[in-house]
Amino acid sequence: MAGGKVPAPYCSSSNPEDVEDGTLCRAPSPLPGSLGATPGHPPIISPALKITLEVPFSIAPQMTWDAFQRLAYDKLNAGLQQQANELLKRGSITYPEMEKLVNARNASVLQVRNRLTSFGELYSEILKPGASLKTAEQLLTEKGSIEAVLESVGKTRQVVDRIGIVSRLAGPAAIVLEISIVTVVIAQAPPQDRGRVASRQIGGSVGALAGGSGGMWLGCVTGATLASWSLVVPFVGEGATGGACLIGGLIGGLGLGFGGRMAGESLGEGAYDFVTRLHWVK
Repeated sequence: MAGGKVPAPYCSSSNPEDVEDGTLCRAPSPLPGSLGATPGHPPIISPALKITLEVPFSIAPQMTWDAFQRLAYDKLNAGLQQQANELLKRGSITYPEMEKLVNARNASVLQVRNRLTSFGELYSEILKPGASLKTAEQLLTEKGSIEAVLESVGKTRQVVDRIGIVSRLAGPAAIVLEISIVTVVIAQAPPQDRGRVASRQIGGSVGALAGGSGGMWLGCVTGATLASWSLVVPFVGEGATGGACLIGGLIGGLGLGFGGRMAGESLGEGAYDFVTRLHWVK
């Protein structure tokens, strides 16, 4: 025969609520939820993962903007090449017709370049200096015939086109990740700390953007300067110097972008504390 204890829950609170006699325990228990979450950080994003996802943002806006400008340039050149192909099919091409297309190509180079970021403009100048764009007469002397000039009037650098494709895919993704992370971190902060967390996160994003922009330009200058000796090598120097500019720009943008984020977070949080502690006297 079983023991003589009255069926009831044991080892629960001393004054259980709504506990019925029987064999099932109905003691109060906390609501289910995530355990071990750090205030200010969503449970699904660890600090290490958060930093890893945020780092590319420092260069993403610049690379994305330049990539879409490159896309516009490619479309302009494709249109010019299509016109040139129609002239080649017709035959009997005149010098003024060739000159008009070459001038339009040079104008599109300068027009698009003026809309690039400081890094993109410097990188483009290294690869193809604006002052050295060849005229129709120079191209005719170099290539030997009007037909040869028109066959390449819309030619673009394949390496730069590939960089543009990658940037148009990865850049917006990094921007969306940054916005998502900032939004989630702010939303999951305790209500009493939400203003401070928002100021810290937004300040960090602004600092990363500023540091990344300056770092890309500075890194490009540094890399191009170190590789400037290669300019004496025909057909190789511009590419080598441009590559050094690109690598230096990426390293500089990521490095100073991370430093800018740290500084921006501190400044944002400090600005919030300063504003909230102000006492207005009537």
